[in-house]
Amino acid sequence: MTCPLSPSAENPPAPGASVASNGGAPGAAGAASNPAGHGAAAPDVHRYLYADNAATTPLSPRALEAMMPYLTSAFGNPSGIHRIAREAALALDDARARVAHELGAAHPSEIYFTSGGSESDTWVLRGAVQRFRDRYGADAPARIVTSVIEHHAILHTCEALEREGVSVTYLPVDALGHVRPSDLEDALCRAAEENRARGIDAPPAALVSIMLANNEVGTIQDVYELARVAHTHHVPFHTDAVQAVGHIPVDVAELGVDTLSLSGHKFHGPRGVGALYLREGFSIPPLIRGGAQERGERAGTENVAGIVGLAAALEEACRDLRAKMERLGALRDELVGRVLGATTDVRLTGDPDPASRLPGIASFICQDVDGELLVVLLDRAGVAAATGSACSTGETGPSHVITALGISDPRWTHGSLRLSLADDATEADIAELAERVSSTIARTRSLSAMV
Repeated sequence: MTCPLSPSAENPPAPGASVASNGGAPGAAGAASNPAGHGAAAPDVHRYLYADNAATTPLSPRALEAMMPYLTSAFGNPSGIHRIAREAALALDDARARVAHELGAAHPSEIYFTSGGSESDTWVLRGAVQRFRDRYGADAPARIVTSVIEHHAILHTCEALEREGVSVTYLPVDALGHVRPSDLEDALCRAAEENRARGIDAPPAALVSIMLANNEVGTIQDVYELARVAHTHHVPFHTDAVQAVGHIPVDVAELGVDTLSLSGHKFHGPRGVGALYLREGFSIPPLIRGGAQERGERAGTENVAGIVGLAAALEEACRDLRAKMERLGALRDELVGRVLGATTDVRLTGDPDPASRLPGIASFICQDVDGELLVVLLDRAGVAAATGSACSTGETGPSHVITALGISDPRWTHGSLRLSLADDATEADIAELAERVSSTIARTRSLSAMV
């Protein structure tokens, strides 16, 4: 989880500087090499604590090792027919089968490789709308039902679809971040009644898309029940599982979903590669057209090295997953207790129930604290963290997730903080992280009051 800062905590490693040792990369706090280089060992005055694993994770050595042949000698295009191409094609087929197995898919052909979660989400939303229009005609209102706390890959695509004439229903969440199945039922019933009133014989929506776990507060949705509600209205169900895969058990059959998105870099795989699960029998038009790659559904020469790395990282992440969850969840709870116990006017956000929260995410709101300033000062104190607040046109606005939880007081909404841990975090790391976070919150509050 850690990497040392060069002599002062006020001077963290520059972007691109080496921070990993022993062939690995920092997780949520572990040891690392001298980022300054120059041959001389830097004093271990401070360790840099990486607590932003929900944003991205370091590539695992196993994934890198699996990728290397396909970046060097086995460089073939899997669409070819010569031996180098066949070698790449076999690796692609093998990776597809391994990913399908880890997700509980019925067949490897249900897995389509993409460039990441955003592409997968965009593909399924746009594809579902086109599928609906092809089946029911232009007069049938194509509707997407989603939630107000989705990742922007979903929300921004929905906004674009609205400008193209698609109706979008945004379901609210409760104070812990849960979408209520009753709200989904009500939304679909209203849409079905509108269709009946207009004499339209079509399902009430083209797709329901609800994330499996929230990337900011870590709340896990009851996707099984939500999918069941959608299916009673003959509406297909998609879940954005980018933040969940590799961190909690994800089985598409047990969840009952028709389609699911994931991204490799969230579980120690490479960036720029993801996947979309499409249940057999649920087909959507391509988003990217061109060649016949991915069985004609997603054009573009496959990123074989990245796909192989994704499969290796997913297998590694899912190995002994229950034990990892229990261990990391206990460390997360220890972190939460220490921060809340040492700091005034700080609240936990999301569901406090360990069974309903991602094991590695601790999220807070801090009264009278500017979230962006807090993250900057934490970086100077040797901690990589994140805030949900977003800076737009020079003004810091509250996170859409925080406001969706019903938190409206601006003294609280601007001070969100997310700490996300890696599997290699230790009790010593948690103690040090909590101390730095608590002291930095106090410092940020005093500085915010002066502005």
